This record gives sequence, structure tokens and C-alpha cells, in this order.
Amino acid sequence: MRIVVTVFRKDADFLDSKLDVSEIGLAAAAGLAGIPAERFLDAYPLDGNRAAALTRLTGIAFDLDTYEYFLEPEAD
Repeated sequence: MRIVVTVFRKDADFLDSKLDVSEIGLAAAAGLAGIPAERFLDAYPLDGNRAAALTRLTGIAFDLDTYEYFLEPEAD
């Protein structure tokens, strides 16, 4: 399983891009989503706190004013 962040412009309804953040691992991704690892099955919105935590783990900067971000699993 890969872990990705899907990116959507706030003024559009289509996928803008996808970022592979698999290096954080399943446990960290589930922790960010606030669920047990075995339940990490859906898309979880990144709010300010979750985005800041993910920035610390990955170094990726998030523009929450322009985009909506979702953390989600993806099949390999």
C-alpha cells in the first residue's frame, strides 16, 4: 500500500495532483488521521494541525488557503 496526499483546488472539483508520502509509514498516517492503523482505509482531510504535522514528517509545505488536501491509502 502507498500513502498519498490528494490535492484539490478549492475552486475546482477535480484532482489537481497527488503526492506520495509513503515514507511516513502506515502507523504515522493512521496517527495523523486519528484512527488505528488497521482502519486506515478512506480519505482523511488535512486540517491545519494535521498538515503541520505532515510538514514536520515530510518537509512538504501545504497551502491550505488555495487547496484542500486528503491523506489516503492507495493500492500498489
